[in-house]
Amino acid sequence: MLHIFTRSPFQSRAFDESAAVISQNDSILLIQDAVIAATVENSPIFSFQDAGVKIYLLAEDLAARGLQDKLKLEVNVIDYKGFVGLTVDCETQMKWA
Repeated sequence: MLHIFTRSPFQSRAFDESAAVISQNDSILLIQDAVIAATVENSPIFSFQDAGVKIYLLAEDLAARGLQDKLKLEVNVIDYKGFVGLTVDCETQMKWA
């Protein structure tokens, strides 16, 4: 399953609420303000990475916020083509706001 987050952990409790349903075989895509989660120490996103969940960030949203050099964890930075590829590869998707 692909879990798409759109809001930062400061704007929403979606990261905490999703913890009960995200499993090791799932993928997470951070877009819009959610990319901030990968730049903050002690972000809830770290627990997903520790559990082996694949984490992706949309490069354009990272660049729009000037955060390219501020990542605190290793993630896969993808472009819009990669975004489309993820949605094709993951039949089931969930958007968290």
